[in-house]
Amino acid sequence: MSKKISAILFSGGLDSSLAVCDMIEKGYDVHLLHYDTGALISNNLIKIRYAELKKIYEECIVDLYERNISGLFRRIALVSLEEDIKKYGVSLICVGCKLAMHVQCIIYCKNNGIKCVADGSTERQKRYGEQREVSLEFVKKFYQEYDIEYKNPIYNLDKKEIKYGLFDRGMTIQPLEDTCLFSNTFSIADDEIIEKYLESKREICKKLVERGLAHEKNR
Repeated sequence: MSKKISAILFSGGLDSSLAVCDMIEKGYDVHLLHYDTGALISNNLIKIRYAELKKIYEECIVDLYERNISGLFRRIALVSLEEDIKKYGVSLICVGCKLAMHVQCIIYCKNNGIKCVADGSTERQKRYGEQREVSLEFVKKFYQEYDIEYKNPIYNLDKKEIKYGLFDRGMTIQPLEDTCLFSNTFSIADDEIIEKYLESKREICKKLVERGLAHEKNR
């Protein structure tokens, strides 16, 4: 029987790191995907987390794949930033940022025959629009269009459960993710506004996925 495989959006932070543990312990081999949107101040600490995970799970971690996706982020969220703020009355830049990651993730999965994606989204972080249920449901359906299953394996865990989940597995409990320049510029928005924003980005996301797949096919 072939091994189950999943891609995981991996920041090096506590949440995505425990999501890696959870998926491996459920029988998956994992590809860790780390995307730089051009708005990150790198601290290079993600390599420490990767080394910790690799030491524990060995060959279950296939690789750490790093890529700059600033072009996708610009096209999805930055080009229309002023217009979007005027239209919706809030900044949903973080939602647009995560969409760019999902677009590139779909391209990666289709090119590598991967049919499952997971991340470290949690209910306790739902002040961030991209981790609201309305966003996760939109993204889940978007992945389904490409025959990919989208999972949030630690969604219902609280901060202490996540922190000590890593500690119990022998890992540092310090956050090791990069710093984002937009981390304090987002707005807390109603679900209805978030849903409208996401729907407005659907077509550009689809075009960017298709462009990425066509590029890889013609290489």
